[in-house]
Amino acid sequence: WPCGESKSNDMKLLSNLKIRNGVRTPSSTSSKLINLSLICVSSTTLLAAAFNTSEKAPKLHDKHRIFEKNIKSKFLKTRCEKSSSLTRTILSAEHNDAVTGVTLKMAFDSSPIWGVADLSETKSERFTSPESLDMVHRLRRESSAVLVGRGTVERDDCSLSVRRVELLEGQKQPTRVVLDPSLKILEGDYSVLRDGFETLIYHLQSEGQGVDDVTTLDLGDSVKLVGVKESVPRINNSNRHLSPELVLKDLSSRGLDHIMVEGGPATARAFLDAGAVDRAILVRAPVEFQVPVPAGINVETLLKAGLEMIGTTEMGGDIVEYWTRKGLLWPNPELSMWP
Repeated sequence: WPCGESKSNDMKLLSNLKIRNGVRTPSSTSSKLINLSLICVSSTTLLAAAFNTSEKAPKLHDKHRIFEKNIKSKFLKTRCEKSSSLTRTILSAEHNDAVTGVTLKMAFDSSPIWGVADLSETKSERFTSPESLDMVHRLRRESSAVLVGRGTVERDDCSLSVRRVELLEGQKQPTRVVLDPSLKILEGDYSVLRDGFETLIYHLQSEGQGVDDVTTLDLGDSVKLVGVKESVPRINNSNRHLSPELVLKDLSSRGLDHIMVEGGPATARAFLDAGAVDRAILVRAPVEFQVPVPAGINVETLLKAGLEMIGTTEMGGDIVEYWTRKGLLWPNPELSMWP
């Protein structure tokens, strides 16, 4: 089984999976690959037993025995991790074709106010585990578009691309979507405006207003401005805002049917308040900010949005909560296997 060899061999096996609409879907070999991956896990168990069955092996000094134990541990861990990664990719392909709607992902500290950033820091720093970050990139890979508000781009200059995990064969980067009612983002120099990947910037459009009336900048072919008519202002809120329903309707017309909402908190609240979120992945890191920025989101917010928590997992020290719309099944019966 090649999982103990080079990574390219694993990917050659995955090439047996077909591609439909830019997303891998299982071929007739899928179940065989899953079985082989399980065999790989079983093989590591046999290897572990083999290490301990040699009655003729000479007795080792304690420090040598500890060294031997560490070697075996790393040997088995490496193979199990590779097998798990391969199995995750296959099982993800099995279920991915059915995933549509909106998946919200947010990360918080451990404080009662659900902090999303620390004002005591001069620069925004990641505070979740590497394992949680890998999960975020898997979710991006599972999404047709990754959506954020303008503030997230201004604060983090994020690329919103898939980098920590490999794209599947034939798959392209998800479309980036930025909500910016006043198009202030065009005043800066951000990655999403110049890295060549597809980006849609939604803004409020007055009656009869065209793109030429909005900006004279040459944004290239990868960046498109999408005007949305202003919706009726909310009660006690004179701020101009974009309707999540209208944005999602336009994205669907472009064939983008699984939208990952990645922040910030104002954008997340807008989608939750509109009842537009189908599932949510919330990461709680074991840190507490000195001067936390409250998310304005709590359990009550999620319940009012029609979501219910269906389970939790541990991910590199972080606690990950899984929420879904009532009656909507999680994309994979094993929560930790999706994304």
